[in-house]
Amino acid sequence: MSIGGAFYAFDRYRLRELVIDPSGVSRFLFHTPQDKGGPHASQTVEQAWDVVRVLLPEAVDGEQLEGTDGLGCIYLTASHVERAAARLARRSVPDAMARFTGEPAQFAQLYWAQVWQNGAEDLVDFMEGVKRFFAEAAARRDAVVFYIV
Repeated sequence: MSIGGAFYAFDRYRLRELVIDPSGVSRFLFHTPQDKGGPHASQTVEQAWDVVRVLLPEAVDGEQLEGTDGLGCIYLTASHVERAAARLARRSVPDAMARFTGEPAQFAQLYWAQVWQNGAEDLVDFMEGVKRFFAEAAARRDAVVFYIV
């Protein structure tokens, strides 16, 4: 079994209830339909979650949420999302990828690092997807949860 991660965007006013009761995060993310206030956008990063977290730190620059049934959960308020989107817009994915593939030993401790160094094309797609996801979430003034399971 492998570990995967994804970003979920939802109405910023729903974040408070998740922070108050973190045990409901999985139920909210995976079982609340969009028309009932559930997430209306997501961006998977699959097993590249650790690499994305290191190469695009702006995307996880939020608050740790303890008490979920996932392996990790970070939430970003709408204000965090706007700041992250602005910083991600300035981030060069090709530059990050050149550093990641050009210095493999520096990133060897990351989850599945060697797989992503060999499959850099898929990793580029994930990273560009994260940038688009944050730009769209910021435009809607959404909150975001980064969830690792």
